[in-house]
Amino acid sequence: MTRDLRHFLQLLEQRGQLRRISAPVDRDQEITEISNRLLLAGGPALLFENVRGASMPVVVNLLGTTDRVCWAMGMESSSELEILGEKLGKLQSPKPPKKLSQAVEFGKILWDVIKAKPKGTIGKAPCQSQIYLNEAVDLDRIPLIKPWAKDAGYVITLGLVITKDPENGIPNVSVYRLQQQSKNTMTVQWLSIRGGARHLRKAKEMGKKLEIAIALGVDPLLIMAAATPIPIDLSEWLFAGLYGGEGVQLVKCHTLDLEVPALAEIILEGTIDPNEYATDGPFGDHMGYYGTINDRAP
Repeated sequence: MTRDLRHFLQLLEQRGQLRRISAPVDRDQEITEISNRLLLAGGPALLFENVRGASMPVVVNLLGTTDRVCWAMGMESSSELEILGEKLGKLQSPKPPKKLSQAVEFGKILWDVIKAKPKGTIGKAPCQSQIYLNEAVDLDRIPLIKPWAKDAGYVITLGLVITKDPENGIPNVSVYRLQQQSKNTMTVQWLSIRGGARHLRKAKEMGKKLEIAIALGVDPLLIMAAATPIPIDLSEWLFAGLYGGEGVQLVKCHTLDLEVPALAEIILEGTIDPNEYATDGPFGDHMGYYGTINDRAP
C-alpha cells in the first residue's frame, strides 16, 4: 500500500471505519464537538466534505481506536505492537549476541533499520504539484478549525512541524499547535525543551532565521512517529520507517533547505525571525484547561 493519507482513507472505507458527511459543518467548534463525541464512543473516522467557508474537506478521528492505530502501522492486531516494542527495545539497548540464533535475530533487526532509512523522490513530488509564493499564500483557503469557545483564533492541530538544528543539520519533526495570525503568518506553541524551540534558540545565537515547514494531510504513521518521545539525535523519519517497515519518501522543500513528506497534501514553507513575536492564545488544552496568553510567541 502506498503510504499516504488517501490510501489510508481508502483502507478505512473498505473496512467500514470511515463515514463521509455531506451535510454542512462549521469550523468554529462544531467539528471539534462531533469529533470528541465520536472518540469517546469509539466511533469511525469522519470525512467532512462540506466545511463552511472552505474548498477542501476535513478528516477527524483517524486514530481513534486501537485497530486503526494498528492498520496505520501496517498491522492487523495489537499483538503485533508488542513485537514491535521488543524490536525497538533491542535497538535502544542492544546486547552482544551469545548464540548464533541471537546474532541472526539481531541481524534481521539491523536489516529493518536499513529498510527504514528515508527515500528520496525522483522528479516532482505530489506535494509540489501546485506552488503558491509570496502574496499568493493564503491560509484562509485551508480549513483551520477553532476547537473551543474561548480560543483566540483558528489553528492547525495535527500538522507536522519540521525544523533542523542550525549547527549539525539534524532534523526535528514534531506536532505543535499553530495559530493563524494573518493571511500568511502563524505563531507556534511549543515548550522550551522541545526540538523546535532548541533550534530557534540556536538560530538566534547564530543571528539567523529558522527555517520551518509544516506538512498537512500526511500518512497517520508520521503523526504517531512525530508524537513519540525519542532520543534527540534519532530522526523521526527513521523512527517512522521502523514503525511502518519501509522508508519515508521525502523531497526537498521548494524554498527551504528542509526535507518534507513527498506525499503530503499540503506543505507550508516559511521562516521564524527569533526577534519577532506575536500574541498567541488563550487556547483549549487537551487536558481540559485553557492555556494562558503568550505575548512572546514565535
